[in-house]
Formats: sequence, C-alpha cells, structure tokens
Amino acid sequence: MRTRRFATVLFLCVLPGLLFVDVARSAAQTDTFIAGSGNWSVMQNWSLDGLPGPSNDCAFLANGVITDDTAGQCQNVTFASGDALTIGTPSEPTSYLYVFGTSLVNPGTITLTQVTGLHIAGNAGNVVTLSGGGTVSLASTMCSITPGGGGETRMVNMDNTIQGFGNIIGVDVTNEKTIMASGGLLDIQPGLNGLINTDTMEASSGSTLQFDSGFQTVPFTNTGGTVQALSGGTVNIDSGTWTGGTFTNTGTGALNLVSPAMNGITNTGAMTGLSTGAPTFEGTTSNSGTIQVLGKIFISGTATLEGKGSLQLSNPLTGLTTLNGNDTLINQQLIHGGGTIYALNVTNQSTIQADNPSLPLMLAAQSAGGTPTVNTATLEATSGATLEIENTVNNTGGTITAQAGSTVLLNSGVVSGGTLKTVSTGTFQSQDGTLDGTVNVPTNAGTFNIPAGFNLSLEGTIGNNGTMTLEGNNCIILLQPTTLTGSGKLVMTANTCFTGSGQALTNQSTIEGTGNIGDSNPMPITNAGTILANATSALTVTPDTTGFTNNGKLTVNPGSMLIINGTFNNFVNKMLSGGIYNLMGTLEFPNASIVTNNGNLTLTGAGGQILDSLTGNNALAALSLNNTKGILSLQTGAALTTMTKVNNKGKLTVGTASSLKAGSSYTQSAGTTTVDGTLTAPAGLSVKGGSLAGMGTISAAVTASGGRVTVGDATTKSGILTVTSYTQNTTTANLNVAIGGNTVGTQYSQLAVANGIALDGVLNIKLINSFIPTIGSTFTILKGTAVTGTFSTVNGTSINSNEHFQVNYNANDVTLSVASGPEK
Repeated sequence: MRTRRFATVLFLCVLPGLLFVDVARSAAQTDTFIAGSGNWSVMQNWSLDGLPGPSNDCAFLANGVITDDTAGQCQNVTFASGDALTIGTPSEPTSYLYVFGTSLVNPGTITLTQVTGLHIAGNAGNVVTLSGGGTVSLASTMCSITPGGGGETRMVNMDNTIQGFGNIIGVDVTNEKTIMASGGLLDIQPGLNGLINTDTMEASSGSTLQFDSGFQTVPFTNTGGTVQALSGGTVNIDSGTWTGGTFTNTGTGALNLVSPAMNGITNTGAMTGLSTGAPTFEGTTSNSGTIQVLGKIFISGTATLEGKGSLQLSNPLTGLTTLNGNDTLINQQLIHGGGTIYALNVTNQSTIQADNPSLPLMLAAQSAGGTPTVNTATLEATSGATLEIENTVNNTGGTITAQAGSTVLLNSGVVSGGTLKTVSTGTFQSQDGTLDGTVNVPTNAGTFNIPAGFNLSLEGTIGNNGTMTLEGNNCIILLQPTTLTGSGKLVMTANTCFTGSGQALTNQSTIEGTGNIGDSNPMPITNAGTILANATSALTVTPDTTGFTNNGKLTVNPGSMLIINGTFNNFVNKMLSGGIYNLMGTLEFPNASIVTNNGNLTLTGAGGQILDSLTGNNALAALSLNNTKGILSLQTGAALTTMTKVNNKGKLTVGTASSLKAGSSYTQSAGTTTVDGTLTAPAGLSVKGGSLAGMGTISAAVTASGGRVTVGDATTKSGILTVTSYTQNTTTANLNVAIGGNTVGTQYSQLAVANGIALDGVLNIKLINSFIPTIGSTFTILKGTAVTGTFSTVNGTSINSNEHFQVNYNANDVTLSVASGPEK
C-alpha cells in the first residue's frame, strides 16, 4: 500500500492561513479588489477596506495584475478578463488562495509559485467549478492545488488550461478541458473520490505528468477523455483504478504504467508497463498501439485484449499473470516477445508469438493441469526464438507453429487438438510433454523431435502428417489407449521405445527405424498402417500376452531385421493370415513354421526371408498351401525352396530372376500362378483350376487338366513360356496365346517345350496391339518335340472378313498361318 504524499505540502500551505481569518467582516458581502493591480495584503486595495474572509465573494477588475502575498480567502472568486494573479513572492513563499464556495471564474491567468497553494476548501463534498476559459499555471515543484477544508472536496475544471509543474494533491478533480505538465513534473494525487477526465491530460516535451493516488482503489474515470505524452514528454500512471478513455503518445513521448488498475481503456500509443510495478488489466482493453511489459501485468476477472495493436513481453522473469487465482485473458491481438504467461487462463483468438531469440516465451501453469490456454488461432515461435509450453493448451481449431530456425518446446506441457506445424528448419520438441487426443485429435504436420533424455506421452488419437523422431535413449509413453493416424512417419532410433503398461497401441500411420515397440512395459499392439524396419539394428515388436496383430503392412528393408518378440496373432496353427509383408530383409518371430499362407507376402532380393527366431530356420520351408486369400510374390532375385509339395489357391508370383523350388509337385488349383522367373517342381506341375501364366521357365512336366495356361503375363501380353513338357489332356483345359506382331516373345506368344507335347482341350487366340497380320504369315505358338493330339476347340481364328488363322500341327511344333478369306 502506497503512503499518501500530500500531507507535508498541505501543512506548509495551510498553516500560515490560520493566522489571517478576519472574523469581524460581514459574511454576506462581496469584496472587490478596487486597486485593479497590486498586492492582496493591502487592505485599502479592497472595497470593504479589509482583506476578504471565508464568507466573502471576491471580485476583480479587468486587466489587473494581482500578487497574493498573504493568506487569501474567499467564498467564490470572480476574476475579470485580462487579470493575472500570482500567488506567492520570495518574501512570502507560502501564500495561498482558499476558495470556500463553489465557483472560481478565471478568464485570465493564475500562477502558483514558491510553496504556494490553491485550496479547494469548504466542508466535505464541496465542489468548486473552475470556469472562465483562462489558465492556471503551477510554476514550482512545491506549489500545489489541494483541499483546505473539512474533508473530500472536488474541483471541476470546466474550461481552464491547468499547466506547469508542481502538485495537484488530495483534492478530487474533474477535468473537462486541459491539464498539461510543462517545465517539469506535474504530480496529480487526487482525493479518495478520485479524478474524472473527459477531455485532455498531457505531458509536453521535457515534462512529466504523474498520476499517483497512493491507493490503487482511488478511481480515475477517463471515459471520453485522453491522457497523452507529447513528443519528448512522459506520462507516469503510478496507481489508481482507471476506467475508460484513451491513452496515447506522439513521437518520443513515453507512456508508463507502474501499478494502476486499467479497466476498459483504449491505447493508441506506445504504453510501457515498468519493471518497478505491476499494473492490472480488467474489462476490455482496445489496443491499436503497443503495450510493452517490462515487469508484470496482472489480469483480473475476464479481461479482453482487442484491436490491431500488440502487447510485447520483455522480461525473463515476469509477464502476464493472474491477480485472483482464476482469471482469464481473452486475446484478440498480437502478444509477442519473451517472458512468461503464468498461472493465467488464456483464450487466444489471435497470435501469441515468441520472437525474441535470446528470451523464450513461456506458457506456464502454477500446478499440473491448471490454467489452460485455449488456442483457436496461432501460437508460434519465429525469428530464432523459442515458445515453451509448460501448461495445457486446448488447441482445437488452432495452430502451433515453429517458423524457420525457431523452436516450440513442449516442456512438461499438454497439447490437445489442433495442428502442430513447422516451417523449413523450425522444430517442435518434447521434453516430457504430452499429446492428448482423448477428446480432440492433435495433428503433427511438421518436424517433431523428442530429444535424447526426454520422453513424449500420448493418449487417445494422435494425427501425424509430418515426421516425429525419437532421438535416442527415450520413449513414447502411452497414458491411455492410443491410436496413431496420418500420412506421416514416426522414426525410432537406437535404444528408443514405446512403453504402454497395458495401454493398447494401434498404428494407422508409419513407424520406422530401430528400437522396441513394447519394451519392458508392453501392451496390446495392432498395426493397421506401416511398421518399417530400415536400420542396421533390429526393430523389435514386444506385445503383452494379448499379442501383436498386423492388419497393415510390415516392411523390412535390405540388411534390416524386424523381430516380433511374443505372441503373433497373425500366425495360428502354422498359418500366416492377414496383413501385408514386404520383406527385403529378415522377419523373425518364434515358432515360425508356415505351412499355409493366407497373408500378403512379398520376398524381394536375396535377403528377403522369414526365420524362426528360436531355431533360425527358414519359416517357409514347410509351405505347402498358398490359400485362397494368400498372396506370395518372389521378386528381384528372391529364392524360396520348400521341403514339400506346393498347392496354390491364391495368387503366387515368381518374378524375373527369382525362383521357387517345390519339394515335390506343384498344383495350380485356383487363383493364379505367374512365372517370370523359374519354378521347379521335380514331381511335375498340375494345372487343375485357375490360371498358370508367365514368360519365365517352369522346370517341370506341366499337365493341364483344367483351368488356363496363358503364355505371357496376361492374355493381352505376349511372351515365351518355357516348360519341360506339356500335356493338355482334357476338354476343359485352355491354352491362351496372344498375337500382336511378327516377332516371337516380344510380339507374339510361344510355349517353348523341351520335350513332348500332347494336346487336347481349347486353344484361345487373341489379337493384341491392333495388329492385322498379312496373308501367308506364320506364327509358331508351340515348339517342342513329338507333338501328339490336337486341340478339340480353337477360338479366335477369325481375323477379319478377308483373312483368318489356320492351325497347323507339325511333328515338332504347332503354328498359326494366315489364310485369305473368311473362316469356314
């Protein structure tokens, strides 16, 4: 609590006056200063031949020059045009003028000098109106306008200019014209009923206008008024409760706040909250200028900051905070700089921006979970600065951004909902922070790092359309069941982990790298996105007893390893089912001996394999059935050798330069087998249903008793398919060839048979590539030895109305020749 400072000055100004009260004068008469000019103390200068008293109205003639060199007292005072009153002389430095009535008319000038005073006297509640359009000048640091009676009195300045330096102390003030500090410090300390300003109060160049109540509760009502610092001037608002009005400055003028309460004000200039104080803001502050906070600003109740201006924080230890413990700031403009927004509920509808590279801007709570920030617009770090979040940010509908070279630091804070974004080299970092998607989904759209030695906690649904990186020796901790979604990736590095303590993890995004998904505190794990092992050290999935389920894609890059350490729900009763497995490296899981494949499995390159983690054996060595939902693809040099016969009912592909060796026979029962590499079946290959296609090599005796054999990868693609022998022995078996040019293999199909050919069933001829062969052309569609039998049905011999194919059965081949005329 500040101590009121006017008491000493008031004593100096009032005490001499007690010696000059003329109790014998008539209380009802007007005493006129008939001398026109002269000293107040000369009795003959007055119309009643004596000095006026508290009950006398005082009147003056026009153009007078009057010196109040004594204890002037009047009921009401009326000066005339051109009058000039000076209060005090060097020999009488403590002179004063008491006004006990209700009116002071001043069309001229009143000047206070020395230790003089203009006293607004009378009993409590007395109001003195200053009118006449003149000027009241204070010309000494010790002169003052003060009360002088039995309690709170008020001076109403209707139209005078009050100017200069000195003091207005203890008297309530209503200003309807101009009060201006000039020549020095003008200190205004109104009485407990405060100050009302509806016009202008200002500081001129080289001067200071200071408002000082001693008590913050003293009201300063500025509605309709303006407080301003002209260029080179200073306005200090030390204390008091201010309501309404405009605060501004021009040029180099300074507008400073120490510890006032500002309620519903308008700032159009450069306002500074000094480090020596702590102003309070309440109500709606309209700011089209700047407010700089060097110390602390309290927010009281629900306060709104609006307008096109900005508020700048500039102190590492202080900033914006709560006054009553549960106050709220609604921000509708730019708050920026460095400092702290502490223990304060904030609703941000504009921009809160860290832009001081040497001083972070912190959003801090007094306790965990307290004082949340509701962001529906923008929180950001820019210009190489750091925005540090230590509280809870409800970010639904909002964006938190790290601009180029800047950092957003989630330091034990919580973010729920909204978008987390980085630009260029900007980074979002977690130091034991939390992303909460239990109600609203937070989505990372940039570069999100979890530095070594720190963790990130997750709960609910977390969106990731950017890159999240665990940088080493840290973990992602699941606080509640968590789902990762989005088109981005989460990158794990050495010695990093997910830990769940039984809280389920569902991945619908991409997790890649190395480390352990599960660790020593495992959880149920479901992959509905991509898990990618792409490091030299293994990526391990360690579920709890509920197990790991793959409904998405498991990918292992060359030289990498993915280990499932525990229950693998996709492998039951020696059957692999569900999910996609794209293996260029090694997939391991315990007891891996796959007899039936009902999943989508691709082995690529020489390193693509599945191993039993307990024995190190090839998990596909016992494969005997590629089931109806099974997809098995060998690509780019992959080689698979089984110890048993193989039956395909799904989709099996042996790609170029790849090989499949069955332990005995191979049966194509349903679905499709495509061979562009090499398929070996020592006990023969039987086509009973579905399709056998390709343009590779089948090292087996092929018997087609049903289904389709297509020479080429499809009926619309030509090629050469090489087999050991070929038997088509039923009328339900089909052989498909494509004719699209005169060059074998690249333009038309050929079944190249090393040994005998036995024919029956159906031959299907298909013209492709809009090719029209010339009459007399010949196409060798089967080539081998000892051709026996013929096709019982040939489809596609008609070319057009002028030509057709003719099938020719020769000793060692079957050809198509083009004959003229329509087919007969």
